[in-house]
Amino acid sequence: MILVLFGLVAVLSHLSSTTLEYSRYNPEWNGTSRLFQDMIERDALMITRFHELPAGGDSLLLVLAPGEEFAPDEIGLLRSFLEGGNTIVLVSDQERENLLISGLGSTIRIHHANLTSIDRYYDHPSSVLAFPAGQDPLGAGISRIVLNNPSYLEGGEPVFASSILSWVDADGDSRLSREETLQRFTVIAADRVGDGVLYVIADPSIFINGMREIGMDEGNYALARQIISARPRFIVEQGHSRTAHAPEAIRVVNLVRESTITKMAVITLIFLAGSILVIKRREET
Repeated sequence: MILVLFGLVAVLSHLSSTTLEYSRYNPEWNGTSRLFQDMIERDALMITRFHELPAGGDSLLLVLAPGEEFAPDEIGLLRSFLEGGNTIVLVSDQERENLLISGLGSTIRIHHANLTSIDRYYDHPSSVLAFPAGQDPLGAGISRIVLNNPSYLEGGEPVFASSILSWVDADGDSRLSREETLQRFTVIAADRVGDGVLYVIADPSIFINGMREIGMDEGNYALARQIISARPRFIVEQGHSRTAHAPEAIRVVNLVRESTITKMAVITLIFLAGSILVIKRREET
């Protein structure tokens, strides 16, 4: 029975992963499994509908890598949540989220462009380094973060920005041409809406497994920790986020793995079945 139990655990582990980009069930470099492990340890509340948002003004809602648009009634619920003194962190490099951002009453806008920099981590111009651009608590104690093909932001108050040696590489040749200008670009911005604060982060890939502890200072990991612990209650959106994407079978297997009650029920059933087999064998002999 012990062998059966170990076999079941091995099968569950094999069937519980996917390779979908940003998926929380993806343990590879482009997944977010390690981030979600940290969030589960923080007792994060996972919601699929915004009607589930708690009352009060002590919460932070993380909306990471949304894969579809938000309905007008959803935007209304999010705006009420934000104006009530809560914090929303939207992580996206797509301009379609500007509809959501404007609906929340913010001036921040995402510009999907080929942001490039001489100040980079790898020998690739899109591995842009960004540095604190103000005194916002989200950047406290973090010297830099490493980006991967980021977009840039306009509006709001800059929290992190690229160095002056950055440009939008419009022609894609990875070189600064005559029509391209060196300047700082905001990649994380904050905007106060009512009594709450909206943060927009223009690169969801900074939270994938492969970018988590990059560099000696591990700024990406530190930023994730800042977000997770910023407010007393931490909430993660799973209705639109690409982090929730996975085949249904994988969702079921992970429900078994993550639920203590379910795991105990499965173990109990295994040993019950084993006991019945032993009793029958004894009766036969």
